[in-house]
Amino acid sequence: MSYIIAFVKFLDATKIFPVECFRTDLAPNDQVIVRLGSGELRHALVVQKKYLNWDCKGRVECKASEASESSIGETILPRGCPIISGIATPTAFVSAVRDMGWIPQKASQRMYRNVLARANETRTAYIFVRRNGIDIKVVEGVADEVLRPYGLCNSSLSEGRVVRHSLAHTTFNLFEGVLRFCKSFDGNETDLDRYFVAVGDSDKRTEELKAISKARKSQRSEMQDIYDACSDGSGGPTYLGDGMWITSGGRIDDLGR
Repeated sequence: MSYIIAFVKFLDATKIFPVECFRTDLAPNDQVIVRLGSGELRHALVVQKKYLNWDCKGRVECKASEASESSIGETILPRGCPIISGIATPTAFVSAVRDMGWIPQKASQRMYRNVLARANETRTAYIFVRRNGIDIKVVEGVADEVLRPYGLCNSSLSEGRVVRHSLAHTTFNLFEGVLRFCKSFDGNETDLDRYFVAVGDSDKRTEELKAISKARKSQRSEMQDIYDACSDGSGGPTYLGDGMWITSGGRIDDLGR
């Protein structure tokens, strides 16, 4: 799964494909090396990047300029592929937050992969990393007891000021946005309103995929209506004529073949 999805066009094709991308430094028109689900390496051109948190079969291994070619024309990847650049993964994000002095905690709810906490002069903040998003909670006051690494944390979002961000469909890198929150909180800023406007969408589908899904659902509903109108109520296939039958699931079939 990749937060950043690169939409690429292979050099010998016109169709655009989504592939996983683990770097923030790619831009449209960059040439990259993509590994397909079959393992084949192909040159491609980046058309655009989106924050979708999808699980794609292909992935960007590196920029074309970072690869080399053998004497027989085979692509040679640099060491460490796929190359990760910038705060592009949950692991890189958690590492960056910890480097800022935030303390890892143990969540009381299994939905959270990582929890980090920090106290400033007047408040205590918690960052909860989910598979598909990041939650932030700020409570007034500082606990008398110093935050201990991997101490059990109350993961309830029913107290304090809370915001739930989704990774998919953000218009900016959410990992970088939450790092900016960490910096503001550490600096004891009083106005944190800008960080408590929820971003992203829990529905990972693009508008194009939603339209396709809606059309398919409408078609299935129409076929179901036909079956209901023709069926004798037994639940079995119903004859439509010309050797064609319609099943209870709305599928047309030639059951006599």
